[in-house]
Amino acid sequence: MIDKKLYEDLKNSIDAMKIFDTHEHLMFESERRQKNLDFFIFFNGYASTDLMSSGLASEDMDRLKDPGLDLKMKWDIFNPYWEHMKNTGYAKVIKIALEDIYGVERIDLKNIERVTEKIQEYKNTEYYEDILKKRCKIEFILNDIDLEEIGLELHEPDADYFLSVMRNDELFELNTAEKLMKAEQKYNCSIDSLTDFVNLVDSNFEKRIVSIHAFKIGIAYNRSILFEDVSFSEAENSFLKVLKLRRYDSFSDSATLFEIKPFQDYMYHHCIRKAIRNNLPVQIHTGILEGNYNDIRNSNPLLLTDLLLKYREGKFDLFHIGYPYTDEMIAMMKMYPNSYINLCWIPEISPHVYKSTLNLLIDIIPSNKIFGFGGDYLFVEGTYAAQKIARQALLEVLYDRVECKYFTFEEAIEFAEKVLYKNPKSVYSR
Repeated sequence: MIDKKLYEDLKNSIDAMKIFDTHEHLMFESERRQKNLDFFIFFNGYASTDLMSSGLASEDMDRLKDPGLDLKMKWDIFNPYWEHMKNTGYAKVIKIALEDIYGVERIDLKNIERVTEKIQEYKNTEYYEDILKKRCKIEFILNDIDLEEIGLELHEPDADYFLSVMRNDELFELNTAEKLMKAEQKYNCSIDSLTDFVNLVDSNFEKRIVSIHAFKIGIAYNRSILFEDVSFSEAENSFLKVLKLRRYDSFSDSATLFEIKPFQDYMYHHCIRKAIRNNLPVQIHTGILEGNYNDIRNSNPLLLTDLLLKYREGKFDLFHIGYPYTDEMIAMMKMYPNSYINLCWIPEISPHVYKSTLNLLIDIIPSNKIFGFGGDYLFVEGTYAAQKIARQALLEVLYDRVECKYFTFEEAIEFAEKVLYKNPKSVYSR
């Protein structure tokens, strides 16, 4: 029988807690206000994967994302596949957001039109302040949008709580003469050797170090996260394969990612060392990959073993609990003081996985090594629903732990505060 007082006391305490959000991809509010958006913004990532997994053709997915296409036409495309995917965690996020923020309990054509109208209306309000600050109680967000890459500067109201993350993944995929030329144009430099490239990366890093809070590695979408410790000469020989492409008139020739892997590995090690010298945490994508048709084997966290053994003075934030390699990651986290396990993205993938993993972490991992929340969303409604799911899952886990006397009430509250706020705040504060 449920102890209602204990449950409500825990719920009220957890619901009132601040969050340090470790990972989002949110478009800035200034940008959102300028876009022509409709209901199908909620299928920009994640839920789109489930639609296509259930059978929706990629060209039809493109049509759903077209803001100029009639909503009735979109509904006819969308509805059969929504019926297949509406059981998933990604669908649950959309349902929660629509009910709590838009007052919509059923997804049909009429309500899609109603939500689209409200999206436009909310552009005239302090929408992000309402959703992220007031409703989610998020104090800071590590927003994984590299401002340098997209040529944006952070302005109000976004500058109030978005913390910048630096990525070099795109720059390190320099495997054609065209990409090399574009990098030279973008950074106003000449790249005729690996030394030139290293100097470019160093200069860019030093210029931005005061404004960034993490160095992010997301290369698992394109290759293995095994970063071998290669020499400068090995990396130079690899990079020469790209420089030699300039001899050809056509930009169609390219070096394979396998051929430039030694160059990439050298540069990632170089950047990790720079991050460590500047007390900058290194975030690494592990586990599940967004989208369809990719190789999950590339993101097994066990591939990072040599890296964690080498850089013992670093701070490595490993994302997504390595799911589905979660047991392996938990064993690693127990062994390595330089690593943290991050539950970002997991609430919307599966509340059950979030709860079962949290229970394992309580038993196995020191509490200061657990980061409890990152929505990993492109739109704030997803972040709202994800934190609601995470808080509820945390409540259910901690209620059971207090009931069985594993935790006292005070210990449960302390644990929740640490994983939602204090742990990431202590690691990412500069």
